[in-house]
Parts: sequence; C-alpha cells; structure tokens
Amino acid sequence: MTKIIDTVMSRVEVTDLDAALSTYRMLAGTDEVRRLEFPQFRMAIVGTFMLIEGTPEQLAPFRRAATLMASDHDAAVAAFTTAGGQVLEGATASAGGTRTIVADRDGNPFEVYTPQAG
Repeated sequence: MTKIIDTVMSRVEVTDLDAALSTYRMLAGTDEVRRLEFPQFRMAIVGTFMLIEGTPEQLAPFRRAATLMASDHDAAVAAFTTAGGQVLEGATASAGGTRTIVADRDGNPFEVYTPQAG
C-alpha cells in the first residue's frame, strides 16, 4: 500500500495565540514557530499543531477535522472521492501551496495541503 498523506496537522482553536505557544512548543518539542496572519484570524504552526486564534464566528468557515499534508495533491484528493467522499472547495493557491477542502464519506471536512516545491 502506498502512503498518500505525509503529515497530519492538528487544528487547534485558541483564545490567545501568544499564551498558547509555550504549551505547544513543549508538546511538539520545538522552539520553531511559523506565524501567519490572515484577515479573519491569526495562525501559528508549531510542529504538527496548527494554532488558530479568532472568534467562533471568524473561525466557523475554516473549521476542519485536520490539515493533511500531501506531496501528491491529486492522489490525496482522489483517495477521498474514490472512497465515497467529495470535494467541497476545489484546489486554490494558499499561503505557499495548494489547498483543497474535501469531506470523507461521513461528511468530516479536511484540508488537503501541498506546499509549493522549492
């Protein structure tokens, strides 16, 4: 069997991004933090944790079960649709890569993300 997903990023909604960083640095065993600013929310990536700060209303459109990092974007999306899932939002460019929102056959939403090469 071929591995399709490289890494699973846990999405964690936090009320105070800066206050949450020390806990997630400890859990991930790293001091490395990648911060991203969006109009609707603030985000920091710490290891395999994707911390997202915003109001419940701001975050509602971005709630996903997880972000699935995949080297082969098309194969990852096809794995969902072949298994009875569906594409909710087609492939779009986003923060240094390509993302597609999919749902599994039970309706659980996931973001499939493939970083740009290079």
